[in-house]
Amino acid sequence: MIRLIRTFSAAAVLLLFAGPALADTIRIGGTTSVRDSGLLRALQTAFSADTGHHMQFIVGGTGRVLKLLEAQDVSGALVHDKLSELDLVARGGAAERLEVMRNDYLILGPASAAVPMEALALLNQISRDQRSFVSRGDNSGTHKAELRLWQGAGVDVDAKAARKWYRKSGTGQGATLNIAASLDAFVLADGATWLAFDNKANLMPKGCFGAALNNVYGVLIGYDGDAVDARGALFAEWLTGPGQRVIAAFKIGDMAPFAPLADMHADGPMPTAEAFCEPQQS
Repeated sequence: MIRLIRTFSAAAVLLLFAGPALADTIRIGGTTSVRDSGLLRALQTAFSADTGHHMQFIVGGTGRVLKLLEAQDVSGALVHDKLSELDLVARGGAAERLEVMRNDYLILGPASAAVPMEALALLNQISRDQRSFVSRGDNSGTHKAELRLWQGAGVDVDAKAARKWYRKSGTGQGATLNIAASLDAFVLADGATWLAFDNKANLMPKGCFGAALNNVYGVLIGYDGDAVDARGALFAEWLTGPGQRVIAAFKIGDMAPFAPLADMHADGPMPTAEAFCEPQQS
């Protein structure tokens, strides 16, 4: 049980757990990967069945979603940029953050490219060889993770020399993948979005290993005025409780792209990464 739930009045909790006759619509901000992978539909169906309430998902990049939460336009948020999330809680823009699941990143590139499968080594080679790379450039959680990866690799993508090979799409994940596929370029994407993406063209997973690819999702509870938002708290409690089984059962084909943190740690290897890249190993 989330500790913040205990601060609500008994009447408020009973109202939120009431059956369909008193059904409420709970607005939750979240990232495109949850929607585009198909996980959102499974979460909405199970949440409604368990609680009698409907979950409306407002999709956007992590930066935009956190602004919606701070403005109290949504009751909670399911996002994946831990540093930004913790900063928002510290500034009083959200009441609490809880970790939910992992869905690690992949660096995709041309099938014929002979490159290291360790993420930072791969980025160094892309920079040295001036191989085309397409960035989302949209302040999303994926874009922020990509910038941290470049920083970890010691590559300055804002330098003038990088303009020859580093491109910003300024769009979402699907459009950025389409651009990368058309250019035979490298691109960062989360594993679930990649699995569900139709236009794979000549792209395939090239960089699958390294702690820098860890992608942890958190659920944030917002405020309703000066009080903790009871609707957001209900969603967070469900997602870190019964919702963990929904995440574990969700599959794309025969692969489970999201790992509930009830079943594993926030660090260490992801089985999906090994499945993606193991066939390329000699």
